[in-house]
Amino acid sequence: MNLIDTHAHLYWESYKEDFDQMIQRTVDNGISTIINIGVDLTTSQQALDQVLNTNWPKDLSVYSSIGIHPHEAITFAENPAEFLQKAMDKLEKIYQGSPQKVVGVGECGLDFFFGNNPGFIPPSISIEKVKDLQRQLFQAQIDLAKKLSLPLVVHCRDDRSKDPQNSEAWDDALKMIGDHPAILHCYSGLSHTTNYVLQTTNLYVSFAANITYLKNDYLREAAKLLPLNKILLETDSPFLAPQSKRGQRNEPSSVKEIATIIANLKGISFKEVASQTTKNAKRIFAF
Repeated sequence: MNLIDTHAHLYWESYKEDFDQMIQRTVDNGISTIINIGVDLTTSQQALDQVLNTNWPKDLSVYSSIGIHPHEAITFAENPAEFLQKAMDKLEKIYQGSPQKVVGVGECGLDFFFGNNPGFIPPSISIEKVKDLQRQLFQAQIDLAKKLSLPLVVHCRDDRSKDPQNSEAWDDALKMIGDHPAILHCYSGLSHTTNYVLQTTNLYVSFAANITYLKNDYLREAAKLLPLNKILLETDSPFLAPQSKRGQRNEPSSVKEIATIIANLKGISFKEVASQTTKNAKRIFAF
């Protein structure tokens, strides 16, 4: 059995005390590969350094990504053009440090949900301005991904607190991605977004453990609808622990639980899910 966690943050502080034990649990649960995802300039470097300098078990392969999360967009409001040029140069420099180990550009994208972080946006910047800055940051990383011939690892989230059918961020992101290869990380697309993805050949949907949350029937329906050759598995560790461990720190080992749920939803074997999602990940990330 081989499983791939296509999205984790292994450099997070909460792993420091029991890192080796956490990694051993990962291997014991059949995970053969992890992609260590950067979310800004600092963590993109940390993710690669960790990949290169850790004594990993012989049965585990670890790669990394370079990217800047959309939440970082507010930090360059005063001079977007200058910041973006310098930031993309720095990301490319990190990539050049080990091109065989950096397999994607992201976590990048659009996040229009601001309600869970009061005070996050300075009063001097409008919501529309923040959205525009996010689009500029995302476009710069799309351009970098094209330059480096790497897939995008896309973070996308809408504010559905007032309108359950809101898909502004998803609509914008998919339009911007166009036909470039991309992984839709921690998928949260509504039915019309899923139907759009079904018509594409360049998009993969990555399911995290939020597919186990009781309220997320729409994600379980998406998993049933999407063909297995478009599905990836991830944990977003240390975040988004499965329902069975809600509120606890998440780990890459929980990929096994996500694979089991996908198998049950589709009425197929666990082995088939593990085999095909592993093939999918190797295809899109080219490792």
